[in-house]
Amino acid sequence: MRLPPSVRAAGAQLLRGIPSRIVAGPNAGLRWSLASSGRGYRSGCFEVDRLEALSALVNPGDQVWDVGAHKGYVAMALARRVGPSGSVTAFEPSAANLWFLRRHIAWNAVSNVSVLPVAVTDREGRESFGGEGSSITFRLGEGRESVRTATLRTLWAEEGLRVPDVIKIDVEGNEGAVLRGAGDLLTDEMLLFISIHSRTCYDECQAVLSEREFRLYPSTALSERLSDPERHWGADHELLAVGRRNSMSADTVERLPLFGNPD
Repeated sequence: MRLPPSVRAAGAQLLRGIPSRIVAGPNAGLRWSLASSGRGYRSGCFEVDRLEALSALVNPGDQVWDVGAHKGYVAMALARRVGPSGSVTAFEPSAANLWFLRRHIAWNAVSNVSVLPVAVTDREGRESFGGEGSSITFRLGEGRESVRTATLRTLWAEEGLRVPDVIKIDVEGNEGAVLRGAGDLLTDEMLLFISIHSRTCYDECQAVLSEREFRLYPSTALSERLSDPERHWGADHELLAVGRRNSMSADTVERLPLFGNPD
């Protein structure tokens, strides 16, 4: 028998304040809300290939921006990777996600992650945010929550942030707008790790990044989708963009399982 919505909501409210330990993966041993322990979060299996690739691109001491931080799983893994001399700035607009993000940071005494409650795009103002189903698919222009929107360029200036070494962007199809709004903040030394949600999304990102002379490396899965226009997209896939003065080589990228040729 399925419980009434009010009972399920009350149960989720109770469980969200109960911590459990993440069993394996880059966040092994960290405390994570019991109410959000599915999808491989608690087991450590959540997007493990993606996280391993991203972690391999980040060095101790790096400044990393996590645009679309959700509940903090990626941000906490990156915080471990950059260490005490580095920092992670987590951008997340959803009030529901922010509760978990801040609680996870506090539970684990993560001191090198800061949170900015804003939807990053290419315009300033306020817009609706949300959607149906899992909060991991919430997006700008849907739902009933009103959130602040701003560009990375604006937030960098307002908050006095250091220019990042690496930016991870996963904002459910709004990635092109994030890049447009960043403008000349996208430096020649930078690495960008971008989730691509559709062919249109890829074309928008490619237009911005090619103009700024970034070298583009689609993941194996993204290459397969781009080579067959009729193929169902199904999920988001990764694009690595390397600034023209960054020393990372194609060989280094291809050694990453996410980007190498499958055998």
